[in-house]
Amino acid sequence: MVGTHELDGTGCARSPVAAPPTTAPVPGPRPDPDDESASARVAALLAEVAPGITREAAATVRREVPAYAGVPDDAGLETAVGIGVGHFVDLISRPHADETAVLAFFTRLGADETRAGRGLLVLQNAVNVAARVLVRHLTRALAPWDLISTAAYGRVIEEVFPFVNRIMAAAARGHEQARGGEDARDLDQARRMLLAALTAEAEPSAEDLARLARAARWTVPSTVAVVVLAAGDEPPRRPQGLAPDVLDGLDLTDPCLIVPDPDGPGRRARLRAALTGLPAALGPTVPAARAARSLAWARRTLDLAGQGSVGGDGLLEATDHMPTLVILQDPELVTHIAVRRLAPLRELRPGKRHAYADTLRAVMEHSFNAQAAAERLLVHPQTIRTRMRRLDELFQGSFHDPDLHLEFLIVLRAWLDAAAPDTDPPWFTPAPSRPGAR
Repeated sequence: MVGTHELDGTGCARSPVAAPPTTAPVPGPRPDPDDESASARVAALLAEVAPGITREAAATVRREVPAYAGVPDDAGLETAVGIGVGHFVDLISRPHADETAVLAFFTRLGADETRAGRGLLVLQNAVNVAARVLVRHLTRALAPWDLISTAAYGRVIEEVFPFVNRIMAAAARGHEQARGGEDARDLDQARRMLLAALTAEAEPSAEDLARLARAARWTVPSTVAVVVLAAGDEPPRRPQGLAPDVLDGLDLTDPCLIVPDPDGPGRRARLRAALTGLPAALGPTVPAARAARSLAWARRTLDLAGQGSVGGDGLLEATDHMPTLVILQDPELVTHIAVRRLAPLRELRPGKRHAYADTLRAVMEHSFNAQAAAERLLVHPQTIRTRMRRLDELFQGSFHDPDLHLEFLIVLRAWLDAAAPDTDPPWFTPAPSRPGAR
């Protein structure tokens, strides 16, 4: 239960008190109840019977409180009772004695009992039993002898109950400290298990998810989205302003947040505000059990952002870049096709290739409507028509083939995502321009 050390009245360690005498103490003359020597003589008398009180109180606790029935004699039960009784006796002669060490002992006792699986109510029962034995012995020790006045005797008995209250208040502090720490550890472990299930490749069953969520004190939402944050040397701190129900996986190898109901009113705006200034990507909204899929797309989005393949301000959303994400699932294959399909761009000067590729994509996305493409690119429609005539000449009209339409859109997006206005993608290595290229 507790360690086997004891404290004297000043809070210092002491040896076990001697066994009680076999004969009753000889009464002395009645002193003035206010006389300090009277208190000292009462304390001395009680100190002689204290070991007997301690042994009987410990035995009674084991007998009457089931939680202590199997506690061995050497587990510290008598030590704890002895410290309490010894300090109470000390208070008789020194009413203002420092209780700091004793109350600290009972605070540790409350914590130890909690860790041992015996709650505060069990300890309260044990203390009440010990106090009852103490009062019975005090009556036997003091009442027959003409040592103190009836009023003084009453004050001694009455002091038992405030002392018990102080002991239990200290034990309660220890109980709360231990219980709070265990609750935090238990909850942290439960949330780790829930995060592991949500982010695992295998989709958890509804029953498993509900069970893990209950342990983690988390309500399973109908939908979630996962945010991935850039990993650094130290795990990122939980951003301020996140909703309380956002699950925190920031200490994982890939730091992440699982956001319930991401499409609810105000949820996206609150998330963006909390993540301001942090490199992060948000996966698509999925059912809660499929959070791992949202995580995968968020991670892919952040990876491509790091490579310069996708860009944007603030929180990147995978759904805004889905064509690029799909296209670059196999970048080697896409770039191989892009090099082959877009080879005619090599006939243009380097500074013009980006503008012409952008024009071709805009026209194809607007069903070859020059006016709509011009509005999209913020240029004059005649500029679009002029470029298209040159593109028709270079590609010999191949992009008009319906069977190649999707392929052209894919490779154009890949080319433009990897290029800059004045720089080709690194994998697009045009042959030296022929004289007259324009």
